[in-house]
Amino acid sequence: MIEFIFGAKGSGKTKKMIDMVNEELEHTDGNVLFVNDQDHYRATVDNQIRFINTEEFQINNSNELYGFICGLIASNYDITTIYIDNVLRIIDANGPESIKELLGHLNKLNIAKDIKFVFSISVDEKSAPEFLKESPYKTVTI
Repeated sequence: MIEFIFGAKGSGKTKKMIDMVNEELEHTDGNVLFVNDQDHYRATVDNQIRFINTEEFQINNSNELYGFICGLIASNYDITTIYIDNVLRIIDANGPESIKELLGHLNKLNIAKDIKFVFSISVDEKSAPEFLKESPYKTVTI
């Protein structure tokens, strides 16, 4: 499954994701990852969750992010969920359309490896591209 948390900048998407990721520990036997592009939220994510700051790995576009995710999965077969906060900022995207190809690749990984992906996107759900609102994706609006 691929989920999106939509909302304007400053609307509480990251807080919602942190609540979701911390709660997920109660429901999973695998590993959960929280990916962000800054260390600001490291202290609020439970220490059993692997917190990854993408700035440490100089990720600047969707191909680099996809390769990074594949590397994480290849090195750890117990990953059940990957939360990616501010995905558009991580890949330096001009807008949500920039992640369409990435989502195609991640959907295949989701099917093959049964890994759930949750993204936060700084865009109002009403103005989000239609492909983000279609199956197989699930949306949460802040």
